[in-house]
Amino acid sequence: MNTLIRITTVATIVALSACGDNESDKKKADDMASEAQAPAESTMDTAKDAMTQVAEALRLDATSLEDFKASLANMKASLNEEKTAQLSSALATLAKKASGDSGESMMDSATNMAKNMGSGKSIADILYEKLGDDLHGATFEDVLAMAN
Repeated sequence: MNTLIRITTVATIVALSACGDNESDKKKADDMASEAQAPAESTMDTAKDAMTQVAEALRLDATSLEDFKASLANMKASLNEEKTAQLSSALATLAKKASGDSGESMMDSATNMAKNMGSGKSIADILYEKLGDDLHGATFEDVLAMAN
């Protein structure tokens, strides 16, 4: 029994000395932790940038006619078929409303829009010209709400 205690004590001392309190091991562990964190932070930054780009793609930019057309195309490309149809319908409604005076009938507004389109203007041109400021920064939901 006495021998068993001595063997256990020696084995414990050897095991504890192997663990040690080595500062270089601690530094290596700290370095490894910071290296592992750096790619995670980089990945998070990349994900945030991607989300920002997606959010911008879903907003209309009316700073210029070209930007408006490009942002409208990006918005349409990001939507499924059903929502693209809803957006097109809402834009057509807005263009009809924008083509006429507030006192005109819907038929007169449609006639004015047809005249504008006959002179080479697209719906995007009409919307930008008449409602560009109102549509700047608008989301899909904003456009639907404006049309109703």
